[in-house]
Amino acid sequence: MIDTHLHLWRLDTGWYGWNTPALGAVHADSTAERATRELDGAGVMAAVVIQAADLLAETDWLVDQARREPALAGVVGFLPLDDIPVLEELLATYQDTPLVGVRQLWHDHDDASELASGTTIDALHLLGEAGLPVDVPDAFPRLWPALTTAVDSAPRTTFVLDHCGKPPFGDDRAWRTWEHGFRDLVSRPNVVAKLSGLFGGSGSAVPATRTELARVAELVREVAGAERTMIGSDWPMTRGRLDYPATITRLTELLSAWSPAEIAAASTDTAHRSYPLSRLRCEKMSS
Repeated sequence: MIDTHLHLWRLDTGWYGWNTPALGAVHADSTAERATRELDGAGVMAAVVIQAADLLAETDWLVDQARREPALAGVVGFLPLDDIPVLEELLATYQDTPLVGVRQLWHDHDDASELASGTTIDALHLLGEAGLPVDVPDAFPRLWPALTTAVDSAPRTTFVLDHCGKPPFGDDRAWRTWEHGFRDLVSRPNVVAKLSGLFGGSGSAVPATRTELARVAELVREVAGAERTMIGSDWPMTRGRLDYPATITRLTELLSAWSPAEIAAASTDTAHRSYPLSRLRCEKMSS
């Protein structure tokens, strides 16, 4: 499988203001070397590394880590989307690097409608033309209206809904609203659902029940289909609750009712279709 949602960070950089001691075991470095050992120990072929700071400095660092570690198949990094000429220059700069997607921590930004702004939509079109998908974290409920507008406004750009938008576990009323919105949003062909970030962790208030997790997996299977589903550990956000092998085991359990072809799609094939993972790097990973 390809783990499509793995984080690296060095706390001494000061880049991660959200990662405080209150997060317990998550408040520790996550290095490429350790991640590679974790992948190998869990039998995971490769991982896509996901940004956790809205800084070009972190993007450069993650790209460098991916260049050094063949098991890191690519980077979904931060790029600024508020200046089109600058974005065009950056896209040219990163063209032959492991950058395979773009993300920002939109859920932490002051303006919940930012994704639907004119400049951002223009930038999203550019990313689509460059073959770079856009990951959107923690979209429900605050970002949902703007994300829906963005998806409709940039139909040739692939949007990856991280963590299935963050289902509101333990709240039946909010769940019904999320499920209705999920069905509506993910029915669009340019949206990929990422089964990730569902197992809580040091900062999670309400852990999901196995019944709730099964409901999410079946809804994803029904609405997105395996061809628009990816799986990701969100490691090390589960550290302190589940270790990496246990997280991977829980992920594979979510697909236990799926057919072998569906499991192959969600575990590997959709990642190749969604992110421009180079054949050369994949050959290195499997050697």
